[in-house]
Amino acid sequence: MVFATMLLAAALTRPSSSPALQTVASSRMVAAAQARLVASLGSDGANARISVVGKPEDVTVLPGHLALDARRPAGRLPRERVGIPVDVSVNGEVARRATVWFAVSVERDVLGYSTDAPRGSLPAALKLARQDTDVAAVHGDLVADPSQLEGLRLRHAVLAGSPVLLEDFERIPDVDRQERVEVIVAYGAIRMRTKGTAQSPGGTGDIVPILVDGADAPVHARVTSKGVVEVDQ
Repeated sequence: MVFATMLLAAALTRPSSSPALQTVASSRMVAAAQARLVASLGSDGANARISVVGKPEDVTVLPGHLALDARRPAGRLPRERVGIPVDVSVNGEVARRATVWFAVSVERDVLGYSTDAPRGSLPAALKLARQDTDVAAVHGDLVADPSQLEGLRLRHAVLAGSPVLLEDFERIPDVDRQERVEVIVAYGAIRMRTKGTAQSPGGTGDIVPILVDGADAPVHARVTSKGVVEVDQ
């Protein structure tokens, strides 16, 4: 009886074997994330310069079938800093999630300004040329062809060497500030024409203040077409 008790005590105190945990190296998560980034860059992926600027530590997970799923990055691509989330799954369940950060540079041949240009310049007056630009560092929509600028003008001054962006331009209004306009004054069936000066810009359908020639104060008129406004009485 004593011997049986000793055997039972030994069995209870013997350390039980536990399943071995798995360690996922940081380098594996970086490799998965970089492959996803290159694929997400599309045609720019082959020419992109990519470097790791932030990586997770090694992670430890339970035993089972291990899988790494690097997710597509959100937002505009390419850009200077990109974070790629990586899910570490065991048996189909996400056990850990980490993010790998990359610095990205992509040289591309784009339209650029050859000379400085002031605000209000029309596209025909601009000197444009193709230039190599790191498009990952560009914040805005690049102009692919000068034909996109028809009917626009510069909304601010630009510097030589800068890429041409759609955000640099604004639509030329039908009536501009301080522009001389034709003013139609309607009194029922009677219509008279005179001249005036617009006090603010506006497009067709907009109401803008107009200083009619000979008047002391501006009146409000509706823009009906380019350079023409109408005052209803």
